[in-house]
Amino acid sequence: MKKAISILGPTHCGKTELAIEINKLFPSKIISVDSVQVYKGANIGSSKPVQEILDETHHALINTLDLEDDFSVKDFLNEITFELKGCMENLLFVGGTMMYFYSLFNGISKLPEKNFELRKKIEDKAKNEGWKSMHERLDKIDPDAAKMIRDTDSQRILRALEVNLLSKITFSKLKNFKEKSVIDDYQKFTFAIVPRCKKTFKNQLKERFAKMLELGLVEETKTILELSSEKKVKVLETVGYKQVVDFIKDRISYEEMIELATNATYQLAKRQITWLKKFNLDRTFFSDEDDKVMKILSIIKN
Repeated sequence: MKKAISILGPTHCGKTELAIEINKLFPSKIISVDSVQVYKGANIGSSKPVQEILDETHHALINTLDLEDDFSVKDFLNEITFELKGCMENLLFVGGTMMYFYSLFNGISKLPEKNFELRKKIEDKAKNEGWKSMHERLDKIDPDAAKMIRDTDSQRILRALEVNLLSKITFSKLKNFKEKSVIDDYQKFTFAIVPRCKKTFKNQLKERFAKMLELGLVEETKTILELSSEKKVKVLETVGYKQVVDFIKDRISYEEMIELATNATYQLAKRQITWLKKFNLDRTFFSDEDDKVMKILSIIKN
């Protein structure tokens, strides 16, 4: 049986480096599980492997999309399904987007595909009435869904209304019907990498952001802003990029940008670590632990 190995954990814990080392001794198809690295041009801010590494060791689902493209959990699973067609290799998933991993392991609700014409009508109505009013509308047709969604969460309100209008079954009930995992036929191994010391880790995050700035993160963000023009680009709302945008637009100082980006990244890492409780992990390693590669290979091969 082919194997599907997953390396997951918070940002800046050495997941990519570990996956590359494993791949040298246990050749596999490396697939990125990262909601930002999938975009072309978002390089420094997403800690994307440098081009030399990508040329030497191919990573699927990196540099796949244009910046204006949407990319949902369903889109992620569709891309994985495409990557698996005719694939005879073992798989090596690596990344920190936990919702993607969760759907990879557990499948996803059987919801209808996006209907862009209907979505446009809902968005136009929301512009006139406001998203709070749309949330009240959702509460009338699917109160269970409305309870789970904040009245400020426009994206989830939009999706819930769309599904309710497209389906005979409510959005809240449909979410209980799951499609099987796309890697159901693989023998699965799952390993987490976490920091050992929170204080040291936060200092490392600050140093990493400073390094990103040295590498040209502000310039990269300016380029993305110019390319995006008036279009909404999700990348610019992610941790790191968001704080740089605020700096570029003179909303915060350079020092505030560094502090806010560090704190936001640390909070993101804490959420990623909390997510790990949802997974059936074969083993959790500290990022500075020795012999991780050999320990993982001994589990995989036994």
